[in-house]
Amino acid sequence: MLAVFTLLTCPLAADETLGSPETANSADAFFAGTVVEASADKITVARSVLGKAEDRTFLLTPETKIEGSLAAKIRVTVRYRSDPSGDDIATMVLVRPAAPASPQSKQKK
Repeated sequence: MLAVFTLLTCPLAADETLGSPETANSADAFFAGTVVEASADKITVARSVLGKAEDRTFLLTPETKIEGSLAAKIRVTVRYRSDPSGDDIATMVLVRPAAPASPQSKQKK
């Protein structure tokens, strides 16, 4: 009876320790900025944080979800993961709407 119980519970314990493929990969990270360059297979996004400019290039795959139309000089938020070779692979690109004009800029016209 103990042998049957052990056989029934061991595969479950092994599955729990392995985790799903999603949890085995690194967690997704985010990068927001302005599109510098966009092509069918990659996107380059630039931003400035505390006066320090940085840009990153993300690979686009058939699995990458793109919400909106990519073009240069638009704001985006990129959800990405890094693969073991060091490439950043975009899992989702969200195009941000243009900021509405402030009331003060409308009054100056």
